[in-house]
Amino acid sequence: MRRSKRQAGTLRAASAAQRVLILSADVGEGHAAAARALAAQIEASPRPAEVTVIDGLRAMGPVLRPVVEDGYRVQLRFIPWSYTIVYWLLEHVLPIRWLARKLLCLFGSRPLARRIAEHEPDVIVSTYPAVTVVLARLRRRGEIECRTVATITDLTGLFFWAQPGIDMHLVMYGESMPSVERIAGEGSVTLVSPLISAEFLEPRCATDSRRALGLPEDGRMVVVSGGGWGVGDIAGAVKEFVKVGEVVFAGEPRVRVYGFTDKMPEILAAADVLVHSTGGVTCLEARAAGTPVVSYGLPVGHARLNTREMAALDLVRLANDTDELREHVRASFGDGLYGRAENGDGALPADEPAAVDLVLQAPRRVRPIPAWRLRLAAAGTSLAALLVVGGWMMSTDEVTTLAAKVLRVHPLVHVSTHQHKVALILRAPGSEISVLAGTLAARGIHASFADGSTAPSRTRVATVAAAHDELLPEVPSSSPLRWERTRALLHAQAHALGLREHFFYLEPPSGLSVGQLVLARTDGATPVKGALRIGATDGLPQRPMRAGDVLVVELDGSSGSVLGLEKIIGWLGSGGLGVEPLALLADSPETIASNNGERAR
Repeated sequence: MRRSKRQAGTLRAASAAQRVLILSADVGEGHAAAARALAAQIEASPRPAEVTVIDGLRAMGPVLRPVVEDGYRVQLRFIPWSYTIVYWLLEHVLPIRWLARKLLCLFGSRPLARRIAEHEPDVIVSTYPAVTVVLARLRRRGEIECRTVATITDLTGLFFWAQPGIDMHLVMYGESMPSVERIAGEGSVTLVSPLISAEFLEPRCATDSRRALGLPEDGRMVVVSGGGWGVGDIAGAVKEFVKVGEVVFAGEPRVRVYGFTDKMPEILAAADVLVHSTGGVTCLEARAAGTPVVSYGLPVGHARLNTREMAALDLVRLANDTDELREHVRASFGDGLYGRAENGDGALPADEPAAVDLVLQAPRRVRPIPAWRLRLAAAGTSLAALLVVGGWMMSTDEVTTLAAKVLRVHPLVHVSTHQHKVALILRAPGSEISVLAGTLAARGIHASFADGSTAPSRTRVATVAAAHDELLPEVPSSSPLRWERTRALLHAQAHALGLREHFFYLEPPSGLSVGQLVLARTDGATPVKGALRIGATDGLPQRPMRAGDVLVVELDGSSGSVLGLEKIIGWLGSGGLGVEPLALLADSPETIASNNGERAR
């Protein structure tokens, strides 16, 4: 009988050692430290278990690791303010956060799933939030069936740390539990003892620790730390403490510089105060050692939120400048935030369960989404995207030129004719057209009129016809969804004007959208663009006109626009050109048919 992966994993867990896969990341030291501490707890546990620690960010493929890890490193070292902006956008702008999740899952899901399958784990633990996002998606979609756990070392900003697809979240601060449950659901979080090395929990004497490190046994000692990457204003803090007389530094000039070191348990036990920049796992280690913490030097992104919240809970002192730094350090000399005793007993409560017990007994809380729901959601998303993109394409004029070539629509700009005339189209308010037609006819000027896409009344049609002019259909300027009315508008205008098929219509000043072009094309209507489009009061055109050009002039019905039109016609006359309505010039026996955007009837 064949068994599913879930059944096989359950049987293996019941009869043999459980396989625990820990996914960490080399993004600061805190995530790796939590992974090492958990691995040590599992190896020391009496329960049979096998543990493997891998770089989860590297396992997510070659694209994400340099972007996330190297990008974060560059931001913190050279442009820390940019990380504040990015973090604020992720926290407060939902579309940005959604896009970030999608990109993580798009590039990381398949590589991470393949790497997980190589280890066949019974439990997966993530200590880095970006990895947690992808792991949760794989769990919810049923691509991995084993239990999932995520560790959370931050107090606030848990939008990536907590995920609905994680079976159990392990938090280091009880104050963060409500936030996790709001995101991941009720019963999704448990408070555990901090995931730090057991060495920090061992009682240590401050004097013995200083002696072992070769440091002066008398006086005050301040430790300045920038985390695993050494970020923050470390130099500024050291310069400030050199001025404090009661602080003693080893060596000359009173400063002992350590690189990345594994002696932090002894260093914290020897110190009177820790000045720390990132507010991460190092603060948990200092709390275990009973060393007061002053946060200073990197108030950006999640470090700003965490340190402010920790300061509000009296877990650290927050210094915004060197004056406050000096004051907080001196205050910490006097009372000590944790009441550390000389024997070095830490101040962490001892009643929280160890993380190892919860990892090996993690429940199956997450129910994978059924396959039919995933397929339905994918189809719905595709359909919605198609409608949005299609609606945008039909409403925009950005790709109209390409659409016109595909549909073989040539907007009319010129009529090939032997007459020395141009086709004159006057665009004017509908209520002014009858008066304008009569006024211009009295001066021997005849033209085509368009009134902004309204269906003309019989009276207006008769008045314009009596002046030996014509009315031309027009479509309005495009806007979202208004293009759907194109066919109905053209039908109404064509019916009022007695037009059947293959008629001209004036396109709007802003140009046609794809939807307008397509719907008008189904009626065989041809758009008129014009070789030149100007306002009657704009002054004389700068370019010369030639016989057969279509000239579109905008009038507002005022006497000034009529005078401007007369100047334009006079300017044309000085070049030996007259004017005619479009229909008369296009229907002239002296007109030569063309397929290149000229005559299109």
